[in-house]
Amino acid sequence: MVRKERIYIQGLPLIIQLKGHNHDAIFIDEEDCDVFLNSLDRAIAHNPAELHAYSLHPQQFYLLLTPQTKHDLSGLVQHIGRSYVRYFNKKYQRSGALWEDRYNSCLIEPGAYFLFAQQFVDTWGKDKPDLSKWCSYRHNTGEENIARITSHEEFIKLGKTAAERALHYRRFIQASLSPAILQKVESCLSQNCVLGTPAYCQQLEMSLHRRVRPRHCGRPRKYYYNRVMDWTWLESQASQLLQRYCYQEIRLPILERWAASLTPAEEFTGEDAGEYSRSAEHSTLLRREGTMGCLCAIGEHQDLQSTSKLWYLGTMFRAPKAQQAHIEPFQQLGVEAFGYPRVDIELEQFILQYDLFKSLRLESHVELRINTLGTTQEFYAFRQALRQFYQPFIPFFRQQWTDGLASKPEKLLQSTDNLLVTLRSKAPRREDFISAASRQRFDALLDALTRAGIPFAVDNALYPANAYCHTLFEWHSDVLEEGGLLCRGGRYDDSASLLLGREIFAYGFAFMLEPLMRLQQLTRKGMLKPRMTDVVIISRSRAAREHALGMGRMLRTAFPQLSIINDCSEMRISASKRNAERQGGRFIIIVPQENPEVQMEIYDRDRELKQVGNVNTMIGILSRSLNQ
Repeated sequence: MVRKERIYIQGLPLIIQLKGHNHDAIFIDEEDCDVFLNSLDRAIAHNPAELHAYSLHPQQFYLLLTPQTKHDLSGLVQHIGRSYVRYFNKKYQRSGALWEDRYNSCLIEPGAYFLFAQQFVDTWGKDKPDLSKWCSYRHNTGEENIARITSHEEFIKLGKTAAERALHYRRFIQASLSPAILQKVESCLSQNCVLGTPAYCQQLEMSLHRRVRPRHCGRPRKYYYNRVMDWTWLESQASQLLQRYCYQEIRLPILERWAASLTPAEEFTGEDAGEYSRSAEHSTLLRREGTMGCLCAIGEHQDLQSTSKLWYLGTMFRAPKAQQAHIEPFQQLGVEAFGYPRVDIELEQFILQYDLFKSLRLESHVELRINTLGTTQEFYAFRQALRQFYQPFIPFFRQQWTDGLASKPEKLLQSTDNLLVTLRSKAPRREDFISAASRQRFDALLDALTRAGIPFAVDNALYPANAYCHTLFEWHSDVLEEGGLLCRGGRYDDSASLLLGREIFAYGFAFMLEPLMRLQQLTRKGMLKPRMTDVVIISRSRAAREHALGMGRMLRTAFPQLSIINDCSEMRISASKRNAERQGGRFIIIVPQENPEVQMEIYDRDRELKQVGNVNTMIGILSRSLNQ
């Protein structure tokens, strides 16, 4: 088989991993580690590269570096092999290959994943005293100086001095890497792919004309579970969780009218806020999101105006982006809390979100990205600074850039256009406009998340879709290559106060249920969901159907706590049994065509038993199963 060509892009850092052959040790004592690091120093001297982090382990090692050229990368690995393998074989009187295979590698998108990659390499030996001196952890945290390490520009951005950078890095790695990021790093390493955001990888794929993202294991599914049952089950899981947290469900009308108690605020509702007009011609519209409905309820009901915890579920509608497009419906589950100014409510909702992902067994496939904007005034000052910075370059801007500069200038920082990328390095930084009080508030939240055991990543490139202040966040999953956003939310005190005409504290989020359902179907193929049906009754013929319906009525009366369904389809018995298993039925009763009163078959799927008998036999079996 032809080897897959390695992906190499000039200037991008990458992780290198080499393992011992047959899982054998490649470092046995401290002398081995010293010799290897000397070999590494000589390899870097002959093949110029910047080493940012490393860690040595008995059976493998990791390097995080940026080579000058592709030839330098291959030459560096070859030099280590020729030097260290010769020493190791001679010392331990062995021969042959020391490495398991070709080295694994993955390129890294610097802005989004470099610090995660450095944390991945550094923290491998963090909790092992015998290995901690053979990694770069102590250097990057400011505890010692290692001459072979060269800081990457993303690391340098953490602070103006070495001490400040070390302090921010120690704070950054306090939160352990999420299972989703760990899995992504390992997949990218094993498949020689790019560790980056979906948008960045898509851009590379278009320019390189090859796939740069890791593929998922296993064959594609040939069918999915019953969609109605999946929706019912997912909504039930969310509802039960929110009830345990004492959130009150609110029913929102499908048609919304701008409440007289609210003040119009275009900034809150986003780009299409013009639709929320109180004109006589357009006073009612399809609901677009539940936050506005909750604010209407708060404004109209005095008993909700002190402190309230609300949640809603239903269909929302997106306004068409083009004039000829149709209104697009989507499913949303939202949670809002009013009257809580401190970070406690934010922590509670993060725990709630993580608990929901754990109940769906998705915690290893999702990652939390969080950021702070400071107060509304601080973020407004940042936006004004951006407008002034970009003002001299407007003659070179496209029309859409000019329009974005007026409304949301921070979007220009996220563009991949060469001109805007060049300007971005000189643009004002959001961190410079955040006050000490806002930073202290955000640090308190991050420390609380760490103590709660919720993995997170501070994403400085995360900006609000609506008018948030202080905290905003998103939950993403890279399993969904398209549409990986699962949840979004944040604090919107000033926007809510402006709408209600009085001061109020507001914080909330919304789950996008359709992506969540797709992720559930892709990742939890064999998950045992709570049983939706207890007993399924199948008739072998039309003649036996009447008796089967009567039996179902009798069993519902005898066992009101059980869910019992009559299969009235025309499918074959084997197909009906498979369908009953997908519905989760524990007991499958088959009513025969002849002697239906005495020759019925009952299958107990949990105990893998099959019995034949009459109605009394069926009732006895069901009774004994309930008493066990």
